[in-house]
Amino acid sequence: MNASTPPLDRSTSSSVTYDIPRLLTLASAGKLRVPRFQRSFVWDASDVRRLFDSIYRGFPIGTLLLWRQDVPAQAVTFGSVEFNAPATTDALMVVDGQQRLTALVASLSPRNGPMDERFEVFFDLSRGRFVGLNRGMPPPRSIPVRETLESRNLLSWLREHGEDLEDSDLEVADALGGALRDYRVPAYIVEGNDERLLREVFDRVNSAGKPITRAQVFHALFANESEPGSPATVVAELRRIGFGEIPENRVVQSLLAMRGGDVQRDIHDEFSEDEDPADWYEQTERALDKSLRFLQGEGIVHQLLLPSSFPLPVLAAFFHLHSDPEPSIERLISRWLWRGWVHGFGREGGQTPALRRAVRSVNPRKKRPEEAPGEFAALKALLEPVRDQELTDLGIGNFRTDNANARLVLVALAALKPLSPTGESLDLGDVLGRFGADAIGDLVPKHRSRIGARGFWLREWPDLTGHEDSAILASHAVSPIAAAALRAGDIEAFLAERAKHVEAVTLNMVNSKLATGMRVRPPLNSLLVPDPEVAS
Repeated sequence: MNASTPPLDRSTSSSVTYDIPRLLTLASAGKLRVPRFQRSFVWDASDVRRLFDSIYRGFPIGTLLLWRQDVPAQAVTFGSVEFNAPATTDALMVVDGQQRLTALVASLSPRNGPMDERFEVFFDLSRGRFVGLNRGMPPPRSIPVRETLESRNLLSWLREHGEDLEDSDLEVADALGGALRDYRVPAYIVEGNDERLLREVFDRVNSAGKPITRAQVFHALFANESEPGSPATVVAELRRIGFGEIPENRVVQSLLAMRGGDVQRDIHDEFSEDEDPADWYEQTERALDKSLRFLQGEGIVHQLLLPSSFPLPVLAAFFHLHSDPEPSIERLISRWLWRGWVHGFGREGGQTPALRRAVRSVNPRKKRPEEAPGEFAALKALLEPVRDQELTDLGIGNFRTDNANARLVLVALAALKPLSPTGESLDLGDVLGRFGADAIGDLVPKHRSRIGARGFWLREWPDLTGHEDSAILASHAVSPIAAAALRAGDIEAFLAERAKHVEAVTLNMVNSKLATGMRVRPPLNSLLVPDPEVAS
């Protein structure tokens, strides 16, 4: 800790433990609050189930860090659950533990809002494991965890479902309820309002499994309820584009890149007293708006198709300095993007040094925009360290939608303008926004890891048969040979043939974007020499 920062007051700060029912009571009474500066809930369903598994097994889940504060009356949200909380002088603000507490409160409290499948947690009594919904339905012999915390609810559920259960299931359910009720969560409660101490706490705290990033620290230090400027507000404003949510840490990096210099520098003293952070957030929003719209023009209609978010701070800095580049410059930006996504954005051996170099190629010095290179010089410097060669092999084993090369495949499939089973065009940005990764479904069931099975095919649609209209099949990269195999019931032949066709479509699209062997030429108008003045 910095020598000028006072230590915690141990006379008022204290270590306590809470059982889970007590935490739920505090949350529903408005005594437990998630500050506005905290990030949104980022855990997925498997993270939530893993938390419950740790509790069931008696494993430690980490210490909560709480800050006692006066708070006004307000609606308090924990995931899919919302409470109307009164004003109180002793609320416990969650500094560290938001993900764990949100998972517990939303999964165990009675649902009072739209269903969020991440918090629909069940315990499979036959296999002794936590599971989620399967195509919107609970698995057989599985009890919802929200029915287990109170004995009367548990007994009521067991009576209602008794005919579907084995005798041994009753003992397992009872043991589960006891494990959840008796588990105690350690917490450390901090008193006081010293801002320097608050900064140190934010810098040092780690959330369980997913550390607080620079974006959350930045938000905590520079935003409050009445102040519009924050990474979260930029993310919220950019939702209107239909691109999905970009990471808050990329917003902070974009802001720093726009100001120039080292994008990884310390942020505590970024702004002078005469600067308004909200103004810079507004500029960051505008620059990222241009960046995301440019990506959409490249066929990246939604962030779930983005092979890597690495370029965002670089694009933001570029469009901040050069808001209306001419078409030849935009073609160079496209070339840099695709070459970087395919071959990597630099030779440094890591994203952090590569990002530092890329940003400095565009905006080398903090608050010295006049020293930034011109459009062409910046692009030439960005392109120099990226490889200029074709892509010959996608190298995809098991197909995962978060894999960079798998996302290249998805961009290529999106470029085919996929149709619904009844022939309607899909607005993929909207579909991905509504269904998330579930929009990338299975054309044939039980082969999710195979590239030949995946595409923009919704769960609610019937399985592909091969009898669909040829335009529909072609829009999903199903060749006539693959369709014939499917009609014949030869699933393996269908998967192999479609995988070959999908890879060919992807390589063709990507290599057209790479513009391999094309020289990096300055815009034509920069080569024109004005005629000397002719004396009259």
